[in-house]
Amino acid sequence: MSIKQLQDITDELREEAKRDPAREAEYYVAYKALEDKIRERDRKRPKCILARFEHSLDLFEEF
Repeated sequence: MSIKQLQDITDELREEAKRDPAREAEYYVAYKALEDKIRERDRKRPKCILARFEHSLDLFEEF
């Protein structure tokens, strides 16, 4: 499941939990899954892409 799908689910469950407190547990489970998915994505993402950094430096040197 994608992060966007999980965000949509948690948004819906948050609204339902406001109306029905019994649904709050479902919201926390979905929210925890969303947090885990975001952490996993961030862990796999490179911290700094040197090619982009060098390209931006070249652009600044031209001006």
